[in-house]
Amino acid sequence: MIRLPPGGPSAIDLAALPNLGDMGALGTITGASVDPIVFDYTASIRFDWKLYRHDIAGSIGHLRMLAEALPGIMPPEDAGVVEVGLLDVCAEIDGQLHRLVPCGEDIHSHVELRLRQLLETRHPGRGEELGRRLHTARSRNDQVATDLRLWCKDATVELARAALDLQAALLDRARRWPEAPFPGYTHLQPAQPVLFAHHLLAYVEMLQRDLERLQRAHGAADVMPLGSAALAGTTFPIRRDVTARELGFSSISANSMDAVSDRDFAVELTASAALLMAHLSRLAEDLVLWASDEFGLISLSARWAEGSSIMPQKRNPDAAELTRAKAGRVYGHLQALLTAIKGVPMTYGRDLQEDKEALFDAAATARGALRALRVAVSSLELRPERAAERAAAGYATATDLADHLVRAGVPFRTAYEVVKGLVAECSAAGRPLTALSLDQLQSYHPGFGPDALAAVHVAHSVAARDVPGGTAPSRVSQALGDAERRHAACLAAWAARPTL
Repeated sequence: MIRLPPGGPSAIDLAALPNLGDMGALGTITGASVDPIVFDYTASIRFDWKLYRHDIAGSIGHLRMLAEALPGIMPPEDAGVVEVGLLDVCAEIDGQLHRLVPCGEDIHSHVELRLRQLLETRHPGRGEELGRRLHTARSRNDQVATDLRLWCKDATVELARAALDLQAALLDRARRWPEAPFPGYTHLQPAQPVLFAHHLLAYVEMLQRDLERLQRAHGAADVMPLGSAALAGTTFPIRRDVTARELGFSSISANSMDAVSDRDFAVELTASAALLMAHLSRLAEDLVLWASDEFGLISLSARWAEGSSIMPQKRNPDAAELTRAKAGRVYGHLQALLTAIKGVPMTYGRDLQEDKEALFDAAATARGALRALRVAVSSLELRPERAAERAAAGYATATDLADHLVRAGVPFRTAYEVVKGLVAECSAAGRPLTALSLDQLQSYHPGFGPDALAAVHVAHSVAARDVPGGTAPSRVSQALGDAERRHAACLAAWAARPTL
């Protein structure tokens, strides 16, 4: 499998870099001359240059196949010369990311034109011809589709590894406070007490589903379109299996027309990023609420919470707040992609040029959010006393009293009405449930027995929910262990996936 020179940026690092500034004079690979205004409007080099490493890898894979399948057109010794030239182009761009040597209208044209310049300089009278042979049996249509699939495969790996890092931070915090009580809410109102670890494990589960979606997005991109040419395939007896092997694709496309126009894989990656951002936004909202004085459940670390420009006492959860807003940004990218592809007639249309900026930014935004929230979670400090106090607030153990009556043979709806009246009277009197005596409880219903006095305590309430998926300490401990083992397996699996 192809390995490019080390030290270059990763796929998403490229996506996060700013666009190029002044490119100088650009040319077209076909020699076409169009109005400068139109050329500036249609040229994509200012954003698709970020595919340069994947484009060069794709060209090397295609080159090696030509040398094996068509040695009369691309002799192996010539292919070696061209491959060295391609690697040098890669190193050149690695070293001056913001200033490409002015050449092509898009990254594919740029790489070929720059390759031909370098080869001719080194092999006068012959190098230009060698470079011109590279495009045999391919089109920019299948070339760009291949580049983008290679980029998406790498991007899913990067996103998955970042998601696993955030999972690790959540698991670490859960392990630090394995049995600390914590308030559980519905409708943002006190509901029932849970364990803090149980709450954190909810986000571990969300991220696990995100990892599964990224796995599917990786599989969707892992189909090689190269060899489809413009739309109908090629007249040359190429070996697509060789190219796929060199580029690390697990399969090749079955229909050349679909292959050059398919961008489902880009939509799937962006959709995965969008739902990931929804989960991160929910986590961010919890962090914002928990850190507020009104909740006071956690302390903010200066590693991620910033101060106010005028109020010296403030510490603001800026990264969490930005995550809530950036979720909408990624949703917009998903909508843009769906809109771009919906009306493209078979096969390729220039509409598909609009896939890249949305895709690049969606992945970069999602990875940025994952990294920022990993810092937030890993530095999070629970305030156990306050959390325990709030876990008992709002008559959160009232359901336990109702359940107690049900065990005594009272229908649940009847028990519900009894406890509802009891809570209303206690609330009006400012009396907590833990202050009630057995006689007082039995004045509301004779079904209350001595065990009811214990049922209203947070520790008893939490321990009583001893069902699979419940918040009882034994269940949470088991779930935490299961999650840690699953995390280790996923970490090993994603670490084993190669990237360019």
